Amino acid sequence: MATTVVSRENINNWAPDSPNLYWFRRALEAMQEISDASLMDERGYQWVAGVHGGFGGIPYCEHGTLSFLTWHRPYILDFELKVRDQIRRLASAEIADEWRLPYWDWGASGVTGLPTSFTDQTYDDQGVTKPNPLYAMPYKLPYDPNVGQNPWPTTTFRSPRSVATLQSLRALVLDALENERQFNYFSGAIENPHNQLHNWVRGYMLTLRSSFDPIFWLHHCNVDRQFWLWQEKNGDSSIPASVRNFTCQPFAFQDNRAEAFFDTRTLGYTYAVSRTLVTADVARPAPAAPPVPAAPDPAAPAAAPPPAAAPLPDTLTVNVGSIDNDFVRARVHMHGVEHVGDTHEVHVFANRSTAPDDSTPKTDAEQFVGSYVILGHGECPGAPGHCERKHATRDGIRREHHLSPFDLFIDVSKGLSKLSQANSSGPGIGKLKLAFVVVNSVTGKQVSNDVIRFENISVTTHD
Repeated sequence: MATTVVSRENINNWAPDSPNLYWFRRALEAMQEISDASLMDERGYQWVAGVHGGFGGIPYCEHGTLSFLTWHRPYILDFELKVRDQIRRLASAEIADEWRLPYWDWGASGVTGLPTSFTDQTYDDQGVTKPNPLYAMPYKLPYDPNVGQNPWPTTTFRSPRSVATLQSLRALVLDALENERQFNYFSGAIENPHNQLHNWVRGYMLTLRSSFDPIFWLHHCNVDRQFWLWQEKNGDSSIPASVRNFTCQPFAFQDNRAEAFFDTRTLGYTYAVSRTLVTADVARPAPAAPPVPAAPDPAAPAAAPPPAAAPLPDTLTVNVGSIDNDFVRARVHMHGVEHVGDTHEVHVFANRSTAPDDSTPKTDAEQFVGSYVILGHGECPGAPGHCERKHATRDGIRREHHLSPFDLFIDVSKGLSKLSQANSSGPGIGKLKLAFVVVNSVTGKQVSNDVIRFENISVTTHD
């Protein structure tokens, strides 16, 4: 491992004429030139980006698991080292040894959008105007990047949402860093704003092909910085053995166990800078089996056609039960979530007298308490049967199937505390009713709640 320790810097501290920024662009161009000559050359941009989605096979990336943070750390490091290899070839060993991947602090106070260096369509290369590789990169791997049956361009693109939506992520990051002392909770708490950022950028960032968009690397560098900040405050003792010993594939490091990447200084970089009460367990009822029709009576008059089946409600409402006011933290868990093709947002409201929908403002006044973002896996890229989980589940030898169900949670402490304070009938919240609005992030439209399949929902409070 490297012995020289250099700080990863904020991209917004790099001036437009920064040598670091110039060599970053030149290195990406060189990595793409390698891919143009050979798609499966591991030095090329297409190969490094293709790792995330598994080159159209089983994805290597860890999402919705406790290895989310610890797998992405060596992935970002692998990319950084390959960029530095090209800078060494194009410039010098001295410049390469001091270059580190920058981060984009999308959770900073007053953030206004994407870094300017990523929105400029061109840049000046010693008097020659060239396409800016930070603005967009090709997608050339030989598997279909289509999502939801809609053909996508073979060059990355973005469609950012509002600045206000971006700025709202700061509170989620601060809450995770300040209040989640145990790794198991911190991992899920920080993955939520991570998912929300993917959903904010949109375009390729909505899919497992997100790593082809150059902003992916700075986004995940920032998530790694957030993990680093948490480690500086809380240490590594709460990280479970299953995470420590997880083999991070497919990287060419001497030791690929996650634990080998816990101390960033050995990797050559740093950054400048209870009791649980389960109050509800609400299962989605299984669909009733269709009745067996009776044999027709030939003498009976023709029956009227059956009425059309009622459409599934767009908004899922569940009655949780009573919650008292004696809690410091409260979370809404969604257990056994099935993977979906498109990325979806799930907005959660509490104790509304009327059902919310996708037009309901996400504000305290409307009793909004939080959102999940469920990243889509896209269309199955393999032959028939490739994505059938029943044929490849955990067996003690292989890792879990890439479409195995996963768990999510959101922290609703602030929202429920405000409901408790506003409850005029007595202390606490009383009976809690949650409403879930599901919005397709590709279309921006509300869809039936049945799109999101899960085993159950639970609410936990912690004193």
